[in-house]
Amino acid sequence: MKKFATFVVLNFVLGLAVAAQTNNAPKIINGGVINGKAKSLAKPVYPAAAQAVNAEGAVSVQVIIDEAGNISSANAVSGHPLLRRAAEDAALQSKFAPTALSGQPVKVSGTIVYNFVAGANPSWFRAGQQLSNLERAWTLQNFHSAQFGKIFPPDWTAEIQQLQRLEELKQAEISADPNTGKVEEVVVEKIIVKPDGTRETVKTTESRIKKGKLDPEQIEAVQNLITGLQNRLADDETNLWDLNLGINLGRALATNPGLSYRGGRQMSAIP
Repeated sequence: MKKFATFVVLNFVLGLAVAAQTNNAPKIINGGVINGKAKSLAKPVYPAAAQAVNAEGAVSVQVIIDEAGNISSANAVSGHPLLRRAAEDAALQSKFAPTALSGQPVKVSGTIVYNFVAGANPSWFRAGQQLSNLERAWTLQNFHSAQFGKIFPPDWTAEIQQLQRLEELKQAEISADPNTGKVEEVVVEKIIVKPDGTRETVKTTESRIKKGKLDPEQIEAVQNLITGLQNRLADDETNLWDLNLGINLGRALATNPGLSYRGGRQMSAIP
């Protein structure tokens, strides 16, 4: 009988201990989209690679806010692949007010949405860079002809038709493989450093361009457009110079990865 009583007491004590641990376990509540709740919402940097292809649109970043209001982890779950890292970096720099539940500080999970908008006023320099990139691109799926065409006056019918040819090739590429085209989904591991210095490995899915043979029709269409624009701008020395600078710089960067363009009109080598 005494052994039975002791067993009951031990079970009761263990039950209390487990209950206490459960009550003390960190709680995480879901805050939904939390842009408007931030004390300071860091603005993302628009990556140069994304600008070169006019990548834009919304990027959703899933975050965990710790008990002090700091972002402890950030993982982009949707949006253009070239914009995701910039969105994650900005999210990690954002700050929120601490959240309490029944007087106890809790963690919050939520989503920060960043909207990247490509430049409204495209320049001939950027146009040249884009065309240079398209000469070597494995896919046209990141090329936005409507955005690119904003630089064309309405009466440039020949150049507009050449641009439409690139759009036709893009649509044909997508139709050939409606699921992914030349883009594949891969699972990668990322190491996130938390504010307390600890590291956490998370798995995320990213979109990457499959490498393959360059499309000769695409190369021909791009080079025809380059020639057409150079002829069109023959009497416009400034814009022709900018267009050719963008084209030549893009080609130089492709053959010499150690080169870096740093604003203005100069090119320097990375040591």
